[in-house]
Amino acid sequence: MRAVAVLLFAILVLSCNKYSYEDPYNNLGEVIFVNESSYNVSIHDTSFDGPLIVDKLAPGDIYSTAVPPSNNYGSGSVFPIIYWYFADGEDFWIGGTNPDPNDQIKYNINAGQKYLIYIPEPSKLEGSEAFFKVLNTSGMSIELNRLGNYFKQVNGELPVPSGKTGIYKIESSASGVEFKGYSISQSKDYPIPEFTAKNGFIYNFEFNGTSVIFKGEQEI
Repeated sequence: MRAVAVLLFAILVLSCNKYSYEDPYNNLGEVIFVNESSYNVSIHDTSFDGPLIVDKLAPGDIYSTAVPPSNNYGSGSVFPIIYWYFADGEDFWIGGTNPDPNDQIKYNINAGQKYLIYIPEPSKLEGSEAFFKVLNTSGMSIELNRLGNYFKQVNGELPVPSGKTGIYKIESSASGVEFKGYSISQSKDYPIPEFTAKNGFIYNFEFNGTSVIFKGEQEI
């Protein structure tokens, strides 16, 4: 009954708003995504690096779009999902993925057909990003710098005022990416101790006006 009710609602919504679905020659398939998880979700096409279908679809929301038919000998099209949650007290989004390949959403899409796809609660979730945090306990604002390039915080701001914490999304991977060559800039540059950034971790530092001190890491 649930599937029928959602499908009827989705068809009603589509009859009022066609979204991006324009396919007069039936060369594409129509997919209606229903987010049944408790997370905002981003849906990609083919791989996590593939085209973004929809960004941060809220829990309970529905999104419809047109996609090409699978055309891959019946193995089906894959729709990788990134699950997002808003970090309490941090004011930024954190993304995670389900590492179980058996939980990947896969459908064999045919031209001219309509598909209702439910986004489930993940059975397991692993962080897909890493963050650098620096508490500024000096008396002046600071900035994150590497080779003369200054980086914005996740909130879009550049300087970190005295007494505040700067939060930055950094390059990472499951095996780790070296974070080196960075410094905290004030009246001069203060080098940040090198570390290896792995997915699913926040790396905490403090700048006291004379040096950058590593305060530990926390798993997301």
